[in-house]
Amino acid sequence: MTERRVATQMLLLCVLGALAIFSSTMAKSPVLPYFAKYLNAGDAERGLIGAASPATGVLVSAPVGVLMDRKGPKLLLWTAAFLFAFVPFLYFFVTMPIQLFVVRFIHGFATAILGPVALAIVAGWFGEDRGEKMALYSSSTRVGRTMAPLVGGFLLAVPIFEQLGVDVYRGVYLLCGLVGLSVLAMAILLPVEVDRISRMPSPENTVPISAVLRRDVLVICAAQAATFFFYGAYEFFFPLFWEEQIGAPEWIAGPAFTLLTITLLVAGPVFGRISDRRGRVPFIVSGLLSLSVLVAFATFVPDMLVQFALIVPIGLSIVATDATTSPLVTERVDPSQKGTALGLLSTIMDVGHSTGPLVVGLLLVLGGHSYVFAFTTAALFLSPIPLLVLLIFRRRMSEVSEHAA
Repeated sequence: MTERRVATQMLLLCVLGALAIFSSTMAKSPVLPYFAKYLNAGDAERGLIGAASPATGVLVSAPVGVLMDRKGPKLLLWTAAFLFAFVPFLYFFVTMPIQLFVVRFIHGFATAILGPVALAIVAGWFGEDRGEKMALYSSSTRVGRTMAPLVGGFLLAVPIFEQLGVDVYRGVYLLCGLVGLSVLAMAILLPVEVDRISRMPSPENTVPISAVLRRDVLVICAAQAATFFFYGAYEFFFPLFWEEQIGAPEWIAGPAFTLLTITLLVAGPVFGRISDRRGRVPFIVSGLLSLSVLVAFATFVPDMLVQFALIVPIGLSIVATDATTSPLVTERVDPSQKGTALGLLSTIMDVGHSTGPLVVGLLLVLGGHSYVFAFTTAALFLSPIPLLVLLIFRRRMSEVSEHAA
């Protein structure tokens, strides 16, 4: 392909990714917890619903890699686009919490497939500058993720689809489906040349995952999982907290989570750059400790203005860990093991992301629907993880110093 054609296709793929993530994020934030409540879901059921989509990533990551090796990315790209296009319309038939759980689980396959497939396509199109282009694609998806809560909140505040006989919640999913149809159209138009795609190593040459199951790598993964545990629980349950405990309208969650996403978008590269020079462990330890304290503290605050003021430091705490765990885990393993280590990190991250809403939902049941009890208990339970990171890496630094002496 000529450079101009590659550039055109890269632009199309970036637009496709932005619209796909816009659609999938708007299906979750901020409408999902309100829709679950509308269906009379209990706290435990809400936790299951919040965990359904991230849990798909735990199951899909490895099979997607195998299929991409054997069949190429085109079929998988079309599969993801098909799910983005048609799964949102299944929400129209949801009348019970269990149905919402099933639809969320199916919907999770779309994002779980698209992410690695799109990055593999970019890697196949570009050579030395593939890192820059992969970052460009990731940034395009963050644009969609940033806009989704704002548009979703607007649709909750201004139910423009009611004149079509569609209620406020299903109106959001109608727009998700319409955007998903455009994603499918672009996927069909995108000519993915399979022979240009860089393939992953053959099974004989891959490093077994047991080679990276070391204590330092696992504790990094645990820190990432704990971060997304709080992120997932905060994103799902705090819109309900704001409505029930503060009396905030449903639409307020839209600009709130847009502010959170902008914080992640802006601060991520900054924290990553600083950690290149100052070290990564302090960011992981301070980020996870401050995140657990801030999220628990937020449940004591009955004022929406203060809640907004807490969003930026909560976002900075999330990104302090998220921006540093990936590079750190690649630095702790042999260069031939980087892909395996990142795959392990991603899988364990999805475990944390999915268990956050599930565990907090169960804690709400145990605590009599007390958000203070649920989030404080979760914070106390996970507080040893950043201390464990500090302990293990201090010990390893001491061992390296003694060996050098």
